[in-house]
Amino acid sequence: MNMKIVIGVIILLPVLAHGAYALATSPIADYYITVDQYAARSANTPVRIGGQVVPGSIRWDNATRTMRFTIAGENAQVNIVYRGVAPDSFRDGVTTILDGARSADGSFLATTLTVKCPHQYLPAG
Repeated sequence: MNMKIVIGVIILLPVLAHGAYALATSPIADYYITVDQYAARSANTPVRIGGQVVPGSIRWDNATRTMRFTIAGENAQVNIVYRGVAPDSFRDGVTTILDGARSADGSFLATTLTVKCPHQYLPAG
């Protein structure tokens, strides 16, 4: 019975390794698009974008529980509107990942806000 397990592992290991490689190199592996890629898009479809919070751009409106800030890429910036609770680690200069879509005025209406840390992603709330 142990020989069957060894043979099964020998057969499955290359198949699993190939699957992992294919997934890692596929477009599905892109967790988010950059600010520059988003700025080049014309479609108003839901998307996940990531960029660095521009220092001094964070504005909070207590009455509406709305946060406005700007994220930057290499060549472009996007104005963000987010309603909700931000993670404690959200501040100027951090890289943030946002789900949402472009609004009529051109800003990005974020439905989720996640702060990218060196070793993990921290969700809001």
